[in-house]
Amino acid sequence: MTETAAVTTNLLKESILKLFQKEADRAYTVEDLVKALKLQSPKDPQKQAQAIQEITSSLNDLAKEGSIREIFPSSFKGRRFFDNEKCIEHAYLGGMGNIQYHFAASIFRLNIGVLSLFFIKDKSLGAWMVMVKDTTIGKDYCLTRRLSDDVYCVGSAQAKPEDGNYLCIDGKYISKKHLTLSIGGENIRIEDHNTLYGTRIDHFTDKGLASYKQAAQLFLRETENQHQRDPVKQGRFILEKLTQQHLNFEATFFGAVVDALLLNKT
Repeated sequence: MTETAAVTTNLLKESILKLFQKEADRAYTVEDLVKALKLQSPKDPQKQAQAIQEITSSLNDLAKEGSIREIFPSSFKGRRFFDNEKCIEHAYLGGMGNIQYHFAASIFRLNIGVLSLFFIKDKSLGAWMVMVKDTTIGKDYCLTRRLSDDVYCVGSAQAKPEDGNYLCIDGKYISKKHLTLSIGGENIRIEDHNTLYGTRIDHFTDKGLASYKQAAQLFLRETENQHQRDPVKQGRFILEKLTQQHLNFEATFFGAVVDALLLNKT
């Protein structure tokens, strides 16, 4: 009986994973999965309750194994990565997909429209520095405002005095009220306002952050102070790591980690 139950559990977990892999940007609740897997028993409450219990247990197991992520209370999503090494995790919100996402990070990137916003935690102040990069015109700038724990609305509309925590980020394909960003320590919640072009989020896995930090520390030791923020110097360094050691670092994220180390230098 125990072996049969284990087989049944594994088959259920495999079926759930296939659904997450088929629609990588969609989030599922337990109720969604009951319907998708055709386990509904509206005429038999006991069977319905059992199906919900089994799916809930499978989801929790898959989350512990790292195959899926709980992105909102009782809402789960498959994990997507930018690289084979699984250093950078990626999520897409809005459009026709899920609109909410939750994760923990000290460095992360929001891609909205043609802009990339890098958020870097200044641990001495307990606040966040935001760097904006527009690769289409080669323009980079840093917001003068540091972000503390709070809830912010981000969009392209010009801020009014009464708007309070509204961050104006002007750019192509950015809606007037594009997303809501909630910061609590290193716990981040993002809600896209169901925008046409959506919001893309990239953040490190624990393994990825450790790997990038190790490389960035080596770069800083080998590079003179006046050249440490030079993107050309950084690019040559990571190209050397790729050609000599087959270590593949994403250039803009590597630069963000270098900035984080310099920002938090004691």
